[in-house]
Amino acid sequence: MRRRLWLVLVLSALVATGCGEDADPGGESTPASAADCGNVTVPGHEAVDIAAGGADCELAKAVAAAAEGRGRAPYEAEGFACEPADADGGDTDYTCTRGEASIAFRYGTA
Repeated sequence: MRRRLWLVLVLSALVATGCGEDADPGGESTPASAADCGNVTVPGHEAVDIAAGGADCELAKAVAAAAEGRGRAPYEAEGFACEPADADGGDTDYTCTRGEASIAFRYGTA
């Protein structure tokens, strides 16, 4: 479960940044990175294995918490467009993007 979410996030980051490197104004390159932001619980549900690339964890958790009450539908939160995909056990995997930033997580019952 966690590997799949990280794979989606890393692949998205690699595509968005040209295979993992961004040129900075000084001409040097830095690797694409993703942060493990943990979990967030909302009434009766939880978003787990929240991973963020190009966004801080506080923002990633707010976007994930906004999945509450969406019923597996696409949604927008904090400027991120979130797309659902069926996951094992009746859960939903979400991938949310805003420009080059991305957030991925699994959403299901607590």
